[in-house]
Amino acid sequence: MKKIIAIAGAVVVMLALGVVFLSGTLGGEEIERPVPVGTLTLERQDLEITLSLTGTVYSAQSTEVHSTLHFPVETVNVRVGDRVEEGDVLAVLDMSAIEMDVRQLQAGLSAAQAAANQSLNAARNAMEAAQRGIETGNDPALMSARFGVSSAMVAVEAADAQLLSAGAALHNARSDLREYRSERRRTGDDRYEDFDPVLSQLRGAVVAAEAAHTSARNNLEMANENLRIAQESYQAAQVLSDDLLVAHQDIVSGAQVGTNFSDMQIAIQQLQDELKKAEILSPATGTVTAVIAEEGAMGTGLLFVLQDADNLIVKTNIRELDIATVTLGDRVDIRADATGSEVFAGTLTRIAPTSIQMAHGTGQQGSYAEFESEVTVPQGSGLRIGMNARLSLVTQHRGDVFAVPAGALTTNEQGDRIIFVAVPGEGGGYIAQALPVTTGLQTQQLVEVSAQTLTDGVLVITDTRGIQPGRLVAPQVNG
Repeated sequence: MKKIIAIAGAVVVMLALGVVFLSGTLGGEEIERPVPVGTLTLERQDLEITLSLTGTVYSAQSTEVHSTLHFPVETVNVRVGDRVEEGDVLAVLDMSAIEMDVRQLQAGLSAAQAAANQSLNAARNAMEAAQRGIETGNDPALMSARFGVSSAMVAVEAADAQLLSAGAALHNARSDLREYRSERRRTGDDRYEDFDPVLSQLRGAVVAAEAAHTSARNNLEMANENLRIAQESYQAAQVLSDDLLVAHQDIVSGAQVGTNFSDMQIAIQQLQDELKKAEILSPATGTVTAVIAEEGAMGTGLLFVLQDADNLIVKTNIRELDIATVTLGDRVDIRADATGSEVFAGTLTRIAPTSIQMAHGTGQQGSYAEFESEVTVPQGSGLRIGMNARLSLVTQHRGDVFAVPAGALTTNEQGDRIIFVAVPGEGGGYIAQALPVTTGLQTQQLVEVSAQTLTDGVLVITDTRGIQPGRLVAPQVNG
């Protein structure tokens, strides 16, 4: 952008205020001499109205590094001015006490796990032995009960055979007695039965057979009762064996629960997580601008301040009288003593919604309110954090226009705004010509003018005092 700050050319010193007519004589006639006038060569330029401000360079992004751990600082790895990348180790805390706690807990956990695993293996072995005893029939209680059932069944079979034999003997004895009596009645020799030895013998045999039969029946009943008892004992042994297996399974389950040391493992993991915090890492890429951490001191609270030295802003204050004239996005020309005459084009990117005093909870009396604002600095400017800067905030801009000093403007009899231009005369030299113009943007030094006849290269008279249309002038080009 071509920017010309036209300064009204110094008007050639004239002999008197107003138009000075130099006269002479030529053949006895008075000759009008041209008046020396200051002029400028008109050309298009950019006009700007600026607001002058001052400010201080800051980082656009500042990061504070804090720690909540109550442990002393073992080492500090950076100094002010160092550039760090995200993840770099800024400092290391002395957490040897936690390391010892972790080792002790890990040792206790290993011992407890070993003991628990031993108990679990013993319980599993006992359970598997009981299960094999049930499956193979080698369980002592079951074997004893099963033998009792077998013995009782043999006794029942023997008693049943005995009863069968006794029944047959009783049947035979009774048959012999009936046949003998029938024979005696057939022969009529049925008197004196009480004295018949054969009959007595047969009667005795029946009584003995009846007694033997009764005894055999009692023995069979007893054997059946013993069998029933043995069977119940066997069933009870089975139930007891099953209960014992369930008990072994419960013991195994309890032993398995005993191998769960999640609480201790969680405690160890929490301590190990704390140990990871021993290294204070950089949360961002930037330049270290403050080191609060000290070796041997407690590493709690604010330890470091990082700032992005590549992305800068200038903080400034804008008065309430000027706040209505500025807009976010306005261009701001930035200068600093450290960078010499170089100018950087920044951008107004922030205006605080409240004044500085109101933001702190206090009002303002007897002074203009000011609003904190931020200007973004282009990268590669060479500015550094903390530098003082001078700002020219462009509030209005007109590009590619004609402009003249305020002293070049005047008013004709009709009240129109005019400028005087020096144009070549018919007889040579220059004469002053009035040119009506329309004015526009006005800066402290220049006023925008426009007219259909205005073109580049026109000589504009910079001081109109005493100039009349048609007056001979001698242009002194000043700009």
